[in-house]
Amino acid sequence: MNPKVSILVPVYNVSGYIGRCAESLFKQTFSDIEYIFVNDATPDDSIKQLEKIIALYPDRKNQVKILHHTRNMGLAYTRNTAIDASSGDYLCVVDSDDYIEPDMVETLYNKAILEHADIVVSNVFMEYGDRTVVIGDYVDPDRKENFKNIIIYDITCPSLWNKMVRRSLYKRQDCRVPEGLNYYEDRHVMTRLYFFATKIVKVEQAFYHYVQYNTNAITKTKNRMHFENVVRFWELFDAFLKEQNLYEKYRPIIAYAKIQGKVRIMIDTHTSCLRKEYADIFSEEEKECISQFTPGERLMLNLVRHRLFFTAQLFHNFLVLKNALKF
Repeated sequence: MNPKVSILVPVYNVSGYIGRCAESLFKQTFSDIEYIFVNDATPDDSIKQLEKIIALYPDRKNQVKILHHTRNMGLAYTRNTAIDASSGDYLCVVDSDDYIEPDMVETLYNKAILEHADIVVSNVFMEYGDRTVVIGDYVDPDRKENFKNIIIYDITCPSLWNKMVRRSLYKRQDCRVPEGLNYYEDRHVMTRLYFFATKIVKVEQAFYHYVQYNTNAITKTKNRMHFENVVRFWELFDAFLKEQNLYEKYRPIIAYAKIQGKVRIMIDTHTSCLRKEYADIFSEEEKECISQFTPGERLMLNLVRHRLFFTAQLFHNFLVLKNALKF
Protein backbone atom coordinates (compact mmCIF):
# COMPACT_ATOMS: atom_id res chain seq x y z
CA MET A 1 0.00 0.00 0.00
CA ASN A 2 1.36 3.42 -0.97
CA PRO A 3 2.23 5.95 1.73
CA LYS A 4 -0.12 8.87 2.01
CA VAL A 5 2.62 11.51 1.66
CA SER A 6 6.14 11.61 0.22
CA ILE A 7 8.56 14.36 1.28
CA LEU A 8 11.24 15.11 -1.31
CA VAL A 9 14.54 16.67 -0.20
CA PRO A 10 17.42 17.55 -2.57
CA VAL A 11 20.75 17.55 -0.71
CA TYR A 12 23.75 19.61 -1.79
CA ASN A 13 26.29 21.52 0.32
CA VAL A 14 24.03 21.94 3.37
CA SER A 15 26.09 20.37 6.16
CA GLY A 16 25.18 23.14 8.62
CA TYR A 17 21.45 22.93 7.87
CA ILE A 18 20.47 19.36 6.99
CA GLY A 19 20.30 18.19 10.62
CA ARG A 20 17.70 20.75 11.60
CA CYS A 21 15.76 20.08 8.39
CA ALA A 22 15.70 16.30 8.88
CA GLU A 23 14.69 16.61 12.54
CA SER A 24 11.72 18.78 11.60
CA LEU A 25 10.66 16.13 9.06
CA PHE A 26 11.00 13.17 11.42
CA LYS A 27 9.12 15.01 14.20
CA GLN A 28 5.97 15.26 12.09
CA THR A 29 2.76 14.38 13.91
CA PHE A 30 1.67 12.50 10.77
CA SER A 31 3.03 8.94 10.61
CA ASP A 32 2.39 7.67 7.06
CA ILE A 33 5.26 9.49 5.34
CA GLU A 34 7.90 8.39 2.85
CA TYR A 35 11.12 10.42 3.00
CA ILE A 36 13.24 10.67 -0.14
CA PHE A 37 16.61 12.44 0.14
CA VAL A 38 18.59 12.83 -3.08
CA ASN A 39 22.34 13.36 -2.67
CA ASP A 40 23.32 15.46 -5.69
CA ALA A 41 27.02 14.54 -5.30
CA THR A 42 27.40 16.96 -2.40
CA PRO A 43 31.08 17.85 -1.74
CA ASP A 44 30.64 18.19 2.04
CA ASP A 45 29.50 15.84 4.82
CA SER A 46 25.77 16.57 4.44
CA ILE A 47 24.92 12.88 4.09
CA LYS A 48 26.91 11.96 7.17
CA GLN A 49 25.04 14.63 9.13
CA LEU A 50 21.75 13.30 7.76
CA GLU A 51 22.60 9.74 8.78
CA LYS A 52 23.30 10.92 12.34
CA ILE A 53 19.79 12.34 12.58
CA ILE A 54 18.21 9.22 11.05
CA ALA A 55 19.88 7.14 13.79
CA LEU A 56 18.06 9.23 16.41
CA TYR A 57 14.67 8.32 14.93
CA PRO A 58 14.63 4.51 14.59
CA ASP A 59 10.85 4.51 14.07
CA ARG A 60 11.35 6.54 10.89
CA LYS A 61 14.36 4.65 9.54
CA ASN A 62 12.41 2.26 7.32
CA GLN A 63 10.52 5.19 5.82
CA VAL A 64 13.72 6.83 4.55
CA LYS A 65 15.32 6.46 1.12
CA ILE A 66 18.65 8.10 0.30
CA LEU A 67 19.41 8.20 -3.42
CA HIS A 68 22.81 9.18 -4.80
CA HIS A 69 23.90 10.95 -7.97
CA THR A 70 27.43 10.05 -9.05
CA ARG A 71 27.95 13.63 -10.25
CA ASN A 72 26.27 16.95 -9.58
CA MET A 73 23.19 17.20 -11.82
CA GLY A 74 21.57 20.40 -10.53
CA LEU A 75 18.37 21.06 -8.65
CA ALA A 76 15.96 20.39 -11.52
CA TYR A 77 17.34 16.93 -12.26
CA THR A 78 17.52 16.13 -8.55
CA ARG A 79 13.88 16.98 -7.97
CA ASN A 80 12.91 14.83 -10.95
CA THR A 81 14.89 11.95 -9.44
CA ALA A 82 12.94 12.34 -6.20
CA ILE A 83 9.57 12.54 -7.96
CA ASP A 84 10.31 9.41 -10.00
CA ALA A 85 11.21 7.52 -6.81
CA SER A 86 8.17 8.69 -4.86
CA SER A 87 5.03 6.65 -4.23
CA GLY A 88 2.93 8.86 -1.93
CA ASP A 89 -0.55 10.02 -2.86
CA TYR A 90 0.61 13.59 -2.19
CA LEU A 91 4.06 15.16 -2.40
CA CYS A 92 5.79 17.88 -0.40
CA VAL A 93 9.08 19.44 -1.48
CA VAL A 94 11.42 20.68 1.26
CA ASP A 95 14.75 22.38 0.62
CA SER A 96 17.46 20.93 2.85
CA ASP A 97 18.46 24.26 4.38
CA ASP A 98 14.86 24.94 5.47
CA TYR A 99 12.63 23.33 8.09
CA ILE A 100 8.92 22.84 8.82
CA GLU A 101 6.49 22.92 11.74
CA PRO A 102 5.64 19.51 13.34
CA ASP A 103 2.00 19.58 12.20
CA MET A 104 2.53 20.74 8.63
CA VAL A 105 2.02 17.39 6.90
CA GLU A 106 -0.95 16.37 9.05
CA THR A 107 -2.74 19.69 8.60
CA LEU A 108 -2.21 19.93 4.85
CA TYR A 109 -3.07 16.28 4.20
CA ASN A 110 -6.27 16.44 6.23
CA LYS A 111 -7.27 19.57 4.32
CA ALA A 112 -6.54 17.87 0.99
CA ILE A 113 -8.72 14.87 1.88
CA LEU A 114 -11.52 16.96 3.36
CA GLU A 115 -11.69 19.27 0.32
CA HIS A 116 -10.80 16.65 -2.34
CA ALA A 117 -8.08 19.09 -3.40
CA ASP A 118 -5.22 18.65 -5.82
CA ILE A 119 -3.11 21.34 -4.13
CA VAL A 120 -3.12 22.66 -0.56
CA VAL A 121 -1.33 25.97 0.08
CA SER A 122 -0.08 27.49 3.35
CA ASN A 123 1.71 30.67 4.44
CA VAL A 124 5.48 30.90 4.96
CA PHE A 125 7.88 31.94 7.72
CA MET A 126 10.71 33.96 6.15
CA GLU A 127 13.75 33.46 8.40
CA TYR A 128 16.32 36.29 8.29
CA GLY A 129 18.42 35.23 11.29
CA ASP A 130 17.53 38.17 13.52
CA ARG A 131 13.81 38.16 12.76
CA THR A 132 10.96 36.11 11.31
CA VAL A 133 8.38 37.50 8.88
CA VAL A 134 5.18 35.69 7.91
CA ILE A 135 4.38 35.89 4.18
CA GLY A 136 0.92 35.10 2.88
CA ASP A 137 0.17 33.10 -0.25
CA TYR A 138 -3.15 33.97 -1.89
CA VAL A 139 -5.61 31.40 -3.26
CA ASP A 140 -8.66 32.58 -5.18
CA PRO A 141 -11.93 30.60 -5.25
CA ASP A 142 -11.75 30.73 -9.06
CA ARG A 143 -9.15 28.34 -10.54
CA LYS A 144 -8.71 30.55 -13.62
CA GLU A 145 -7.83 33.49 -11.37
CA ASN A 146 -5.29 31.30 -9.59
CA PHE A 147 -3.61 30.54 -12.90
CA LYS A 148 -3.43 34.24 -13.76
CA ASN A 149 -2.03 35.03 -10.32
CA ILE A 150 0.67 32.35 -10.51
CA ILE A 151 1.98 33.90 -13.75
CA ILE A 152 2.61 37.20 -11.96
CA TYR A 153 4.89 36.92 -8.93
CA ASP A 154 2.80 39.24 -6.78
CA ILE A 155 0.10 37.98 -4.40
CA THR A 156 0.60 34.29 -5.24
CA CYS A 157 3.87 32.54 -4.40
CA PRO A 158 5.23 30.41 -7.29
CA SER A 159 7.18 28.09 -4.97
CA LEU A 160 6.73 24.39 -4.32
CA TRP A 161 7.80 24.20 -0.70
CA ASN A 162 4.71 25.67 1.02
CA LYS A 163 2.36 23.35 -0.85
CA MET A 164 1.16 19.76 -0.80
CA VAL A 165 0.39 18.48 -4.31
CA ARG A 166 -1.29 15.35 -5.62
CA ARG A 167 1.46 13.13 -7.06
CA SER A 168 -0.47 12.40 -10.25
CA LEU A 169 -0.09 16.10 -11.19
CA TYR A 170 3.67 16.02 -10.66
CA LYS A 171 3.91 12.89 -12.80
CA ARG A 172 2.50 14.68 -15.86
CA GLN A 173 5.24 15.27 -18.43
CA ASP A 174 4.12 18.90 -18.74
CA CYS A 175 4.90 19.44 -15.03
CA ARG A 176 8.46 18.15 -15.02
CA VAL A 177 11.34 20.57 -14.71
CA PRO A 178 13.57 20.62 -17.82
CA GLU A 179 17.12 19.57 -17.00
CA GLY A 180 19.34 22.61 -16.51
CA LEU A 181 16.56 24.96 -15.42
CA ASN A 182 17.85 25.60 -11.90
CA TYR A 183 16.42 29.11 -11.46
CA TYR A 184 12.70 29.77 -11.98
CA GLU A 185 12.36 25.98 -11.78
CA ASP A 186 9.63 26.25 -9.12
CA ARG A 187 7.82 28.80 -11.24
CA HIS A 188 8.00 26.48 -14.26
CA VAL A 189 6.38 23.66 -12.31
CA MET A 190 3.84 25.80 -10.43
CA THR A 191 2.41 27.40 -13.57
CA ARG A 192 1.70 23.94 -14.96
CA LEU A 193 0.39 22.53 -11.67
CA TYR A 194 -1.98 25.47 -11.29
CA PHE A 195 -3.11 25.10 -14.90
CA PHE A 196 -3.99 21.41 -14.57
CA ALA A 197 -5.23 21.39 -10.95
CA THR A 198 -8.98 21.00 -10.57
CA LYS A 199 -9.10 22.35 -7.02
CA ILE A 200 -6.64 24.46 -4.99
CA VAL A 201 -7.34 25.27 -1.34
CA LYS A 202 -5.62 27.23 1.42
CA VAL A 203 -4.78 26.67 5.09
CA GLU A 204 -4.46 30.05 6.80
CA GLN A 205 -1.37 29.14 8.80
CA ALA A 206 2.39 29.26 8.25
CA PHE A 207 4.31 25.98 8.53
CA TYR A 208 7.37 26.31 6.28
CA HIS A 209 10.50 28.13 7.48
CA TYR A 210 12.30 29.54 4.45
CA VAL A 211 15.89 30.32 5.45
CA GLN A 212 17.27 33.52 3.94
CA TYR A 213 20.70 33.47 5.59
CA ASN A 214 22.28 30.48 3.82
CA THR A 215 25.04 32.14 1.80
CA ASN A 216 25.36 29.04 -0.39
CA ALA A 217 21.77 29.26 -1.64
CA ILE A 218 21.44 29.48 -5.42
CA THR A 219 19.28 32.61 -5.28
CA LYS A 220 21.80 34.75 -3.37
CA THR A 221 23.93 36.00 -6.27
CA LYS A 222 22.45 36.67 -9.70
CA ASN A 223 24.90 35.51 -12.36
CA ARG A 224 24.78 34.41 -16.00
CA MET A 225 22.90 31.21 -15.15
CA HIS A 226 20.04 33.26 -13.67
CA PHE A 227 19.72 35.43 -16.79
CA GLU A 228 19.86 32.40 -19.09
CA ASN A 229 17.23 30.57 -17.03
CA VAL A 230 14.87 33.56 -17.02
CA VAL A 231 15.00 33.72 -20.82
CA ARG A 232 14.55 29.96 -21.14
CA PHE A 233 11.65 29.92 -18.69
CA TRP A 234 9.68 32.43 -20.76
CA GLU A 235 10.46 30.63 -24.01
CA LEU A 236 9.07 27.43 -22.50
CA PHE A 237 6.04 29.14 -20.98
CA ASP A 238 5.18 30.97 -24.21
CA ALA A 239 5.38 27.64 -26.04
CA PHE A 240 3.19 25.96 -23.40
CA LEU A 241 0.44 28.57 -23.73
CA LYS A 242 0.60 28.40 -27.52
CA GLU A 243 0.09 24.64 -27.31
CA GLN A 244 -2.99 25.30 -25.21
CA ASN A 245 -4.18 28.02 -27.66
CA LEU A 246 -4.13 30.53 -24.81
CA TYR A 247 -1.14 32.72 -25.64
CA GLU A 248 -3.09 35.72 -26.93
CA LYS A 249 -5.54 35.55 -24.02
CA TYR A 250 -2.75 35.84 -21.47
CA ARG A 251 -0.33 37.97 -23.47
CA PRO A 252 -0.89 41.22 -21.47
CA ILE A 253 -0.29 39.37 -18.20
CA ILE A 254 2.79 37.66 -19.63
CA ALA A 255 4.20 40.99 -20.84
CA TYR A 256 3.93 42.45 -17.34
CA ALA A 257 5.43 39.33 -15.73
CA LYS A 258 8.39 39.31 -18.13
CA ILE A 259 9.26 42.91 -17.29
CA GLN A 260 8.64 42.24 -13.62
CA GLY A 261 11.30 39.52 -13.81
CA LYS A 262 13.62 41.61 -15.96
CA VAL A 263 13.70 44.61 -13.66
CA ARG A 264 14.22 42.47 -10.56
CA ILE A 265 17.19 40.62 -12.01
CA MET A 266 18.65 43.85 -13.40
CA ILE A 267 18.46 45.34 -9.92
CA ASP A 268 19.78 42.23 -8.18
CA THR A 269 22.81 41.44 -10.32
CA HIS A 270 26.17 42.83 -9.22
CA THR A 271 27.57 42.65 -12.75
CA SER A 272 27.29 45.49 -15.27
CA CYS A 273 28.33 43.26 -18.16
CA LEU A 274 25.23 41.09 -17.65
CA ARG A 275 22.98 44.16 -17.72
CA LYS A 276 24.67 45.14 -20.97
CA GLU A 277 24.39 41.67 -22.52
CA TYR A 278 20.70 41.22 -21.61
CA ALA A 279 19.59 44.85 -21.96
CA ASP A 280 17.33 44.12 -24.92
CA ILE A 281 15.41 41.11 -23.62
CA PHE A 282 11.64 41.57 -23.71
CA SER A 283 12.07 45.04 -25.27
CA GLU A 284 8.66 44.98 -26.97
CA GLU A 285 6.88 43.97 -23.78
CA GLU A 286 8.74 46.71 -21.93
CA LYS A 287 7.23 49.36 -24.20
CA GLU A 288 3.75 48.05 -23.43
CA CYS A 289 3.85 48.04 -19.65
CA ILE A 290 6.75 50.07 -18.21
CA SER A 291 4.28 52.65 -16.90
CA GLN A 292 2.88 50.03 -14.48
CA PHE A 293 6.10 49.82 -12.46
CA THR A 294 7.40 51.85 -9.52
CA PRO A 295 9.59 54.94 -10.11
CA GLY A 296 12.69 53.04 -8.98
CA GLU A 297 11.94 50.12 -11.29
CA ARG A 298 11.27 52.46 -14.22
CA LEU A 299 14.57 54.22 -13.51
CA MET A 300 16.53 50.96 -13.72
CA LEU A 301 14.74 49.92 -16.91
CA ASN A 302 15.35 53.32 -18.52
CA LEU A 303 19.04 53.32 -17.53
CA VAL A 304 19.51 49.87 -19.04
CA ARG A 305 17.49 50.68 -22.18
CA HIS A 306 19.57 53.83 -22.79
CA ARG A 307 22.73 51.82 -22.05
CA LEU A 308 23.76 53.95 -19.06
CA PHE A 309 25.31 50.94 -17.38
CA PHE A 310 27.69 52.81 -15.09
CA THR A 311 24.78 54.82 -13.67
CA ALA A 312 22.71 51.63 -13.41
CA GLN A 313 25.51 50.09 -11.32
CA LEU A 314 25.57 53.13 -9.04
CA PHE A 315 21.80 52.83 -8.62
CA HIS A 316 22.20 49.13 -7.78
CA ASN A 317 24.85 49.99 -5.17
CA PHE A 318 22.54 52.61 -3.65
CA LEU A 319 19.68 50.10 -3.37
CA VAL A 320 21.97 47.50 -1.74
CA LEU A 321 23.14 50.06 0.82
CA LYS A 322 19.59 51.28 1.46
CA ASN A 323 18.40 47.72 2.01
CA ALA A 324 21.31 46.98 4.37
CA LEU A 325 20.54 50.08 6.48
CA LYS A 326 16.85 49.17 6.55
CA PHE A 327 17.53 45.81 8.12
